[in-house]
Amino acid sequence: MGRQGTSLATRAAAELEIRRRRRLRIDANGLGEPIPAEMTFLQWCERLAANGMKVDGKPFRLDNRAALLPIYRAIPSTRAEAENLVIVIQKATQIGITVWEVLANIYMAVKWGPITIGMFLPDQSTASFKSEHRFMRIVRSVPDLYHALTTAERDGDVKKVGEGNVLTRAMGESLFLFLWTTGRVSTESRPMDVVTLDEVQEMTLDQIDKVRARTGDSDIAFTLMLSTANMPDLDINFWFKLGDQRVWMSRCPHCGQLSDLSDPVNFPARSVVYNCGQLPALPLHEYYWACPACGGVIDDPQIGECVVTNPAAGGSSIQSFLLPRTISPRMTPRSMVEAWARAKTGNQKKSFYNRTLARPYIDADQLPVTLAICEEAARLGVAAGLVWEKSGEGCFMGIDQMGSFNAVIIKRRMADGRQAVVHVEAVFDLDPFARCSELMSQFGVVVCVVEQLPNVNDARKFANRHKGKVFLAGYADLRDDAMLWGDTLSRSDIKTSEEDRTRYTVSLNQYKCMQTSLYRVRDKMCLFPDPDKLEQDVVDAGVPRRIPLLRDWVFVHLTKTALVVDDDEQTRKPRGRVQKIGIDPHFAFANMLCDVAWARSYGTTVFYFPQAPKEAPVQETIRESLPGVPAKVIHLVQDKHQGETCGLCESFDSHARMCRERGFLVRAEDPACDVFLPLGDS
Repeated sequence: MGRQGTSLATRAAAELEIRRRRRLRIDANGLGEPIPAEMTFLQWCERLAANGMKVDGKPFRLDNRAALLPIYRAIPSTRAEAENLVIVIQKATQIGITVWEVLANIYMAVKWGPITIGMFLPDQSTASFKSEHRFMRIVRSVPDLYHALTTAERDGDVKKVGEGNVLTRAMGESLFLFLWTTGRVSTESRPMDVVTLDEVQEMTLDQIDKVRARTGDSDIAFTLMLSTANMPDLDINFWFKLGDQRVWMSRCPHCGQLSDLSDPVNFPARSVVYNCGQLPALPLHEYYWACPACGGVIDDPQIGECVVTNPAAGGSSIQSFLLPRTISPRMTPRSMVEAWARAKTGNQKKSFYNRTLARPYIDADQLPVTLAICEEAARLGVAAGLVWEKSGEGCFMGIDQMGSFNAVIIKRRMADGRQAVVHVEAVFDLDPFARCSELMSQFGVVVCVVEQLPNVNDARKFANRHKGKVFLAGYADLRDDAMLWGDTLSRSDIKTSEEDRTRYTVSLNQYKCMQTSLYRVRDKMCLFPDPDKLEQDVVDAGVPRRIPLLRDWVFVHLTKTALVVDDDEQTRKPRGRVQKIGIDPHFAFANMLCDVAWARSYGTTVFYFPQAPKEAPVQETIRESLPGVPAKVIHLVQDKHQGETCGLCESFDSHARMCRERGFLVRAEDPACDVFLPLGDS
């Protein structure tokens, strides 16, 4: 054999040896250093930190994050431990939770492979960003992980395959899918073993359910959720409440008490102290964490423990954690107090609660109706003589339809112009509109408004049974109007059979209509009979039970309807929207549709002219017996001889009983003179 042949043989042998060594470095999961079966997630992360792993270009460390250790310990070590488990993190911003999620996904992919992990975000752009700028920056800093990601064994050989697609990464036999909840295919088409949902506050509850359904055939079916909070009972807060609600409690070095320093009950009044000299051992004019129990200074809020605050969920498969910014080593009590002091508007307060205290928040102005307001409207209704009626004439009806369930509210006009709710009903039937037709006749309904969706055909047939009285409602982006009535045939109606079409429609600006409806309840212009005197059998979560319908459903639905104003992403201008808080408030929408029916006859504005007692003094008549009615209006509608008196004049001094304009002593009931100026005209 010549020199050249010897050289080729040597080179081939060397390549075979390299391949052999590479194959030896590839374990069952495709990694150079397999994770021992007994190694926990926390231990694995500590090993990565010791070997120089970086996060966002900076060394990864956990030695200064004691309050985060409970969530690192929560990640299961085996497939069996993970089965059907849900871990929920309701968190503040910038405390390292996304890093925890990415590392947990890599740990599971390496140790349990082959598995498929779906990493979901609200939209495609954030999914791509997370893949390239969070996931890959971590993987590139760990040689063994990067080797497993960029190589694959094919036909007994190890070959370079690159980093993969930005939305699809493979590590050994495990697959990472970077997806988003706003894409129908991304939530519907792929089977998965593990799903993680980041930025849950931008996801709806039904989107979360669709994502979790992807794990239906897996023996793991493990779910991670993490997000800052939003509004109460929505998205992440909804799931947090389902779990055992583990909260980090800081331990006082003086009395030993455990306290949540971020709890709004404590912060800032009880959990922060300002040193004006009462703490001689500490610098003056500085803020310090304090024990809400004894007032002692807490040097390190990360000394404490994670406490289960909802032990009733002990049998649940949901572990939920609350992680505020008080646990961050970079967050000082001064920075938190000053940030809270800057929060003046509702949006600023919401941002602070969500992003710093890790709590949901809704401004009082966004929820116009409370249970106390509903109870007061019922008290006033009972005082006015309202009772639940079995029949009536000249009434108005609103229907929110949901398949085999219709929510119905019926109102009539009181003598003073206010609204009286005379009947509410939850109709459960395969044909709920049959019962609605009975109510139309029973209460002499003159105008009824019903949502077109979801059952358009049934709604149209109902409208055609009551031509001219039933209007089908849809929603539109109306700039200047709350509603537009469409009493003419549209092109689509012309092409529809007479039986299934109606020319009676109304387009609604949902925000404006709901605002008017809720404000009427808030301002006591809509009154209710006794809530305890109307009971009905309902089906709740598939279980039939008897409830006081007004109190348990109608009032609750009204309080779960928020009016939110956001900046439109396209126009950059404020835009109002109706936000459902935790539930679908069917009766709030039925009430709104009833008010739309009311507007067909009376418009959206009502003038109130209560009849004053004849024996009441003039001043008392204006200021007490007719609350809310301007004196100028009373002057216009009263008989001139009865209305134009000194007591109704701006110049009348009620204490001195004198006319300030002429200097005469006069009585309130004296006839007015030619310089008469009605109250409120000046």
